[in-house]
Amino acid sequence: HHLVAPNPPLLGSRSAEAMSGSFAATLPCQAHRLRACVALLLLLQWAQRSGGLYDPVHHIESARIYGNIDAFAYYYVDLLIGTPPQRVSVIVDTGSGVTAFPCRSCKHCGKHIDPNFDFDRSSSGKWTSCGAGCHSTCREGHCGYHQGYTEGSSISGWYFKDMVRLGDAIQRNPAVRVSMGCHQDENRLFYTQKANGIMGIRPPGRGAPTILDELFADKDHIDSKVFSLCLAEWGGRIVVGGYNASYHRGTVQYVPLNAGGYYHVPLTSMVLNGATLGTRYGTAMIDSGTTYTYMSSEAYRSLKGGIESYCRNHGSCGATLRGNCWE
Repeated sequence: HHLVAPNPPLLGSRSAEAMSGSFAATLPCQAHRLRACVALLLLLQWAQRSGGLYDPVHHIESARIYGNIDAFAYYYVDLLIGTPPQRVSVIVDTGSGVTAFPCRSCKHCGKHIDPNFDFDRSSSGKWTSCGAGCHSTCREGHCGYHQGYTEGSSISGWYFKDMVRLGDAIQRNPAVRVSMGCHQDENRLFYTQKANGIMGIRPPGRGAPTILDELFADKDHIDSKVFSLCLAEWGGRIVVGGYNASYHRGTVQYVPLNAGGYYHVPLTSMVLNGATLGTRYGTAMIDSGTTYTYMSSEAYRSLKGGIESYCRNHGSCGATLRGNCWE
C-alpha cells in the first residue's frame, strides 16, 4: 500500500514515500537524497496536472484518500495539525461530526500509522476551557467529549483548537483554525485500527460545527459550500469548495439535502441486467465510515434472488457458492 516509517518527516507525502523508497523529502536536494528529491518533484508535477494541489483561482482544496473496503475496511485522509505541523491519519466519516485522534497524553490508545499528536509541541494549540465556549461536559478541567459508534467502539478526550491543513504538505492547502478532539481513551476498533482517528463531516445543523463547516467558513480560500468524495477500489480523493470535473463522466446529478443531520438519497428502484427488482426503498443514508450496505429484508431478498438467478444462467458468474456466500 505505502511505506510507513516510525517517525516520518512532516513534509513527506505518503505517495512520495511509496514512489521513492525513501522518506527524505526536504528541499533543496542534497546529493545522497537525489532520488527522493527527483521523485518528489515528479510527484509535484503529477499533482499539478491532476488537480491534486490547492487551486487558488477557483478556491478549491484537494487531498488524497487512502484505504479500501476490504483490507482496511475504511478510507482515511491525512491532516497536518499544529505549529510546526504534525501529521495524523483520520477516517473520513460522513455519518458523524467529531474530528479527533489520540494525543501523546492518552492513557489508553493503540498504536497507529502516525505518532500520537503531541499537544505540547504546537505553539498554536489551545485547550478549550469549560464554560460558554464548550459544547459538551467538563472533564478534568477541560471541555470534554465522549462519542460512541454503531459497532460498539467509542472515543473520549478533550477539545482543543489549532491550525489544520487538509492532506499533506504536497497538496499545499491553506491552514485554518479548527476545533478538534484529543483522545484520552479509545477502545475496540478505534484502539486496533491503523488510522489514528476520525474526521466527522456530517451535514451542518446538529451540535458543534464540524471541520467541514470550519473549512467552508474560510472565505479567503473557499468560495462555495460544496465538497466531493471520490472513492476507488484503493484510495480516492476529497475535494472541498467544489468538485474536480476531470473525475466525472457526464453531468453531475444533484438531489435535495435532507435537513435531518445525515446525507440521504431517495431510492426509486434496483435494476439488474435490465430487470427491475423492486420499487419500495425509501431513502438511504450515505455513510463513508461504514463498510456494508444495509437494506430492508424485502429489498435484500429481491436483490439476492436476482443475482442468484442471473448467475445460474451465466456459469455461476465465475464463483463458487459456499453456504450463503459466493467465493
